[in-house]
Formats: sequence, C-alpha cells, structure tokens
Amino acid sequence: IGNVPKHICRSTYVGAPVMRRPITAMQRVTISIDDEIAQAFDALIAKRGYKNRSEAFRDLLRRELAQEQLQDSSQTECMAVVSFGFDHHARSLPARMTEQQHEHHESIIASMHVHASHERCVEVVVMRGNYKNISTIAQEMIAETGIEDGAVHYVALPSGGHDHQHSHE
Repeated sequence: IGNVPKHICRSTYVGAPVMRRPITAMQRVTISIDDEIAQAFDALIAKRGYKNRSEAFRDLLRRELAQEQLQDSSQTECMAVVSFGFDHHARSLPARMTEQQHEHHESIIASMHVHASHERCVEVVVMRGNYKNISTIAQEMIAETGIEDGAVHYVALPSGGHDHQHSHE
C-alpha cells in the first residue's frame, strides 16, 4: 500500500497503521514426547492463552536460547529484574540493602519498595550491564541474610546498542 513498509498494515476500517511482525521463513520441526508431557503442555498452553503449540514452543525455545546466550558470554549486555521479600524489622536489613544499591548505582537503573503488610516488604530492583557484573550483584542481593523468596529474571539485549531513533542531546 503506497510507501508503507510490509510489516505495517493499513486497514480500510481503521485510519491508523497497525504494526505486524515481519514475516520470516519458518521450518517445520517434528518432535516426539510422552502422552503425559503432551497433556501437561496442552494444559499450560490453555492456561497461558496460546493459540497453538507452535507459539508456545517458540516462546519456550526463545527463552532458553536467550538464557544460554547470557551464560555463554559473560559480556553479553542484558537487564536483570531482581525481586525479593523481607521483614522490615530485621536488624539493619533495609539499611544494608539501600547501601548495597548505592554501591552499584552505575548498574541499578530503578528500584521499587512496596509495603506488603505491617511486617513484610517486597523490593524490585532493575539493573542493566554485562551479564557477569549484574548477575554477581543480583546474587549478592538475594543471598543477603534476611532476604526471602529472592528471584532474578534476565533479559538479553540486542548487540550494537539500542535500535530506536531519538536524539541523545
């Protein structure tokens, strides 16, 4: 349609362009799995709202490949979301966690502290940097005495910087 790129669709019913994923080549892969695993996978697909097994499988595979990429190259640029709970009455724990975050201010780009109850707090910390550095910081956070239910989620970033256009002035 005119000069509109192929991944943008102009609808005659709606005036604004709609973004579509670029069409990529696909390969058919056939796998054999036990009936029990297939049934559990189908239940997971339904629970998470996938339209088909292929979409669910692609998401699982993308997640595993991204984690493998992070672990294969400790210099891979990534972001990490660290979450943990703690009793805010624990001896000096809130102050220790704040100090730890200040020590790594170059990697920590955001944090959020939530009062979940009178005794319990939940904290979420977002970091950016190479995997080796931020995974070390993240593990230090969740290993701190008094931290409960600590977890880390890593997101690999594309190499070559960011791909959006704006001025950095």
